[in-house]
Amino acid sequence: MKGWIAWFARNGVAANLLMVGIMAAGIITLPRIKREVFPDLPSDQVSVTVIYPGAAPEEVEEGICIRIEEAVQSLDGVKHIRSVSSENSGRVVIEALEGTDIARLLDDVKARVDGIDTFPEEAEQPVITQVVRRRQVLNVAISG
Repeated sequence: MKGWIAWFARNGVAANLLMVGIMAAGIITLPRIKREVFPDLPSDQVSVTVIYPGAAPEEVEEGICIRIEEAVQSLDGVKHIRSVSSENSGRVVIEALEGTDIARLLDDVKARVDGIDTFPEEAEQPVITQVVRRRQVLNVAISG
C-alpha cells in the first residue's frame, strides 16, 4: 500500500485536518451559492397572444396570426416565427437570434403589433410578453 491513501491511513490527524478544511471551505462558500427552486433560464422568445371569441381556427389564422407574422418578419434579430391558431385564440412566438437584445426586440414587436389596425373588431387587445422558461430542479416524494 503506497501513495496518498497509505499516507493518510498512517497519519490520522492529517486526514482529519483535511476533512475539517474541506468542511470549512464549504461553510464559507455556502452564502454565495445561488439557490432557487425554479431557476429562470435565459429566454430568447417573445409571445403575442390574441383572443378572438367565437372564431374558428381558420378565421384566427387569417385575421390574427398571418397579420402579426407579416408585421414582425422584417425585424432585426428574428430567427424564426411560429404561430398556433386554435378556436377563440391565436398565438405567435418570435424566436430571436443568439445575441439579440430581447428587451429591444420586445419593444419592437409591441410597436409593430400595436400598429396593426386591421384586426377583426371582435378580437381583444394583443398580449405581448417575453417567454419565461422555468425548469424544476427539485422533486420531493413522501410516501407512507
